[in-house]
Amino acid sequence: MKQSFKIAFGGIICAFSVILVLLGNIPMAEYLGPTFAGMLLAWAVIETGALQSLWIYLATAGLAFLLSGNKEPALLYALFFGYFPILKDVLQRKVKFRAVRWVIKFIVFNLSMVVVYLLLIYVFGMPLEEMEGLGKYTVYVLLAGGNLLMIVVDFCIEKLSVLYKMKWQKRLQSIFKQNRK
Repeated sequence: MKQSFKIAFGGIICAFSVILVLLGNIPMAEYLGPTFAGMLLAWAVIETGALQSLWIYLATAGLAFLLSGNKEPALLYALFFGYFPILKDVLQRKVKFRAVRWVIKFIVFNLSMVVVYLLLIYVFGMPLEEMEGLGKYTVYVLLAGGNLLMIVVDFCIEKLSVLYKMKWQKRLQSIFKQNRK
């Protein structure tokens, strides 16, 4: 694929991803925006490869962090959901055993979430009262729910990638070819 297509596609993915992360500023949508933005990056991995997708992820994370009033969605994107499609692609190509891939994904997810919430609490001053809904079990319930969300995100990325390849990839490439003439 032409480099100009990759750059344009990356810019479009970056713009839409920033918008989705910023939608995470809506109360109760802190997880949805970064999650959907990360899913978009899966298409960039298909079209541009892991390396250029890494640059798209970094640009999106930086812009989202600068533009977002609520740092939680920006941190969730920057520290997990943004790079997860790239990690998933690399693991599928490099790690032969599915169980090992899942163990790596769970370890990365849980470490990322711990870092996100430590940063939110101790650097950005998120009040601990917001996390005390279930008493001493709150952290465990949040991590368990987060792990379920990660499984759903992994499944959705897989299915959206197949859908993209089967339905939208050729159409999108033909649009770019028509505009070149």
